[in-house]
Amino acid sequence: MIKKSLLIFVSLSVIASGLNYLIYPIFSRVLVPNEYINITVALSLFTQVSTFLSSILAITIGLSKDTKTKDSQRVIELLQAFLFKLFLVLAVIFLILSPIIMKGLQTPVLFAIPITIMMLLSIPVLIISGYLNGKNQMIGLGVVTVISATSQFVIGLATSLLTHNGLLTMFSMVVAQFITIALVYSIFSKDKLPRIINSLKTPIRATHTKEMNSLIFYTAVTSLAIMAISLVQVVDLFVSQNLRQVDTKFYADIYVISRIVFFAGMIFVWPFLGEISTDHHHLNRKPFYKLMGYFTVITLVAGVGLYLFGDKLAHVLFGVDYSLISVQSVGLLSISYKFFLLIITATILYFVVLRSLKAIWLALGITLAIFLFTQLLDKDANISTALIGLNVIAGISAIIASSLLLTSRLANKS
Repeated sequence: MIKKSLLIFVSLSVIASGLNYLIYPIFSRVLVPNEYINITVALSLFTQVSTFLSSILAITIGLSKDTKTKDSQRVIELLQAFLFKLFLVLAVIFLILSPIIMKGLQTPVLFAIPITIMMLLSIPVLIISGYLNGKNQMIGLGVVTVISATSQFVIGLATSLLTHNGLLTMFSMVVAQFITIALVYSIFSKDKLPRIINSLKTPIRATHTKEMNSLIFYTAVTSLAIMAISLVQVVDLFVSQNLRQVDTKFYADIYVISRIVFFAGMIFVWPFLGEISTDHHHLNRKPFYKLMGYFTVITLVAGVGLYLFGDKLAHVLFGVDYSLISVQSVGLLSISYKFFLLIITATILYFVVLRSLKAIWLALGITLAIFLFTQLLDKDANISTALIGLNVIAGISAIIASSLLLTSRLANKS
């Protein structure tokens, strides 16, 4: 039986995801092609940074659950203080290199400014989300998600309609982030959220304790590990572009359809992380089995839908006519790959919450195995052969990761 709080969280997450998805086709109709391409590239770059920062959210979940630390909220604020200062340095480096980076992306260099600001403002949002998640306040987490998505949608859409300018629209989305943070602190004023002002006032030397040095090092390394896994999530798309006998447009369309499985499954990962215990391992098995059940149901529904109506779905979404059998053969393999990646990602984030080194070794090992496969793959292979190979590696990796989760004891944190 699904808890009421989980149902509300899922509903709010679906609304937020819908708004985040709809903004792209709306921009494509409101903005001229060049402006639309520029803002799409800029938002995609910011999204990749957000994926890189998801380890911060997972670590904050673990800290807010930590019963052994006397003042876990203070530790969270110290971590936030370090991250603010670190990202200020990274922001300066990014801005210095932006003429080269943005030229490579064929996007005006001024777009680097709102990207940088949004990157900095994403830190308190992630810290707050992790804090609420760790306290298992799933409705509150859903509210934060909806506030963020709604403010971006309304303000971004209004600006694009008034100005038809991509850069001004990006700056308006920065304003939306400020409004999101202000609203969240106002709504959750009684929940003792980690304070941004406290973090900004904290001198950098205050973060140089043995505990904080260990936490900061682990945060940095796991961020790289999460980045590696985020690349694995799109490797099938990259592979399709390098195979000579593959219709790249066809697989890109199939890829977009199959990604629905991953995004839908990830909605249930955060409640799972909020529910786990950092003190008693046996209490984590039942939530993990439930999570696997959600993943399986989502994958089966998507698979059956694609098998029966794949050609019609592709026509509605992309305006093209593919044969049903071609959509079935490739689409089902693409969906199963996303299913295995869901298990792998959930397991790695679980170990990040526990601050276990297993998160790092799993991420790097799986990334290396898939990278070696892509290098050995014959350029004349068809996409089905490539997907079968990726599924075998991802399937074995998912079994290993799940076995580690179910059998590992709660060892000392790194």
